[in-house]
Amino acid sequence: MRLTPTKQAELQRALQDAADDHALLSAPPGLQPLAGTPPLPAAHIIDNELHIVRHKDSGCVQFVFPSATPSLLPRGWDWIVQATLRTKEHMTQTMIEHIEGHNKPEQLLALRHGYGVAATSADLAAARGRKVLLLVHGVLSSTEGAYGALDLQPLLDRYHGRVFAYDHWTIAKTPQRNALDLLLLLPPDAGWEIDILCHSRGGLVVRSLLSEALADVARARSGRISKVGKVMFVAAANQGSPLASPDEVQQFLTAAALLASFSGGMALDLVIGLCRVVVSLGFQRPSVQALASGSSFIDKLNQGNTLLTSANSYYARANFSYGDSLLARSGALLTSLLLDAANDLVVPFNNVLLPQAAPEAAHILNFGSADQKQTEVWHTEFFQHPATRDFLLANLG
Repeated sequence: MRLTPTKQAELQRALQDAADDHALLSAPPGLQPLAGTPPLPAAHIIDNELHIVRHKDSGCVQFVFPSATPSLLPRGWDWIVQATLRTKEHMTQTMIEHIEGHNKPEQLLALRHGYGVAATSADLAAARGRKVLLLVHGVLSSTEGAYGALDLQPLLDRYHGRVFAYDHWTIAKTPQRNALDLLLLLPPDAGWEIDILCHSRGGLVVRSLLSEALADVARARSGRISKVGKVMFVAAANQGSPLASPDEVQQFLTAAALLASFSGGMALDLVIGLCRVVVSLGFQRPSVQALASGSSFIDKLNQGNTLLTSANSYYARANFSYGDSLLARSGALLTSLLLDAANDLVVPFNNVLLPQAAPEAAHILNFGSADQKQTEVWHTEFFQHPATRDFLLANLG
């Protein structure tokens, strides 16, 4: 496991963002390419600042937070202090939008043209009143990052090319705002008959999209979505994650940095950007608060009516063992017990399900069980596994 050129570029972009915002206190001269970057001296560790460290062998990126205990500091020379960031910077919404904006623009994609190509008026006209498939990515990700390992061609064939995806911001906006913005990209008379595939935080965007409790979203949905077919929740944070709570958010960021170091499913520059937000502003961003288990936003979704039913909801989830996995070889500054309950490293096993859900066997794909962990599939790796692809093709289209 090494940082790929893409991941090296994401790290450099995050440090350049911090420099532009006057948050970067120290980094190797000139923000030179990662390969061969000299380490900052160990004495550079400052108790009240945020440090980005990199494992010298695996390349894994981790954080040393302000006032971290000595046991959590880089172990010997296995870790290079890549940069030191000011924690008292004054983050603004404009700065947060800039971090997300250069990672990806918000847009509705027509995947028949490939990743990153916005849907045209002709694409939308051809889909009016027809069956479509919509993909919604997760936290700190993008459509290509989340679904790049999935062979889309069979799905494009089944939906006659009418496969769309929504690239959206997950730090700067709440799931409710994401859902509303998505609907406003559709013609008022789109009349889509919609199947949905979502991942991670995308579950909360989809729940918002189909909720009757969010009046602004429900109004915008009228005329744009005429019928809801099947909804596939893959590693979805339908009931949030305890790691997004104020007491555990540093653990979430550390786990996210690990995943983002080696997976396209999370972007390293966005993880570092969210870390800057959290250490600068605390747990006050509604977009972060919404992801926490038991948040007021999730409670509102749980108590309101929805277009989701037991008949149209499908799930894929995992119980993952970090301690015996490939990720354990990264040297990450994690323990195997990030969460007490069964989990995929980010989302608890049972939190993938909707409230009171008791899905039939054909509606659920389990990697492991509530009592049995496995080491192949974690939060960002579902779409690389053949069983996930088979499950999707058995139920979509």
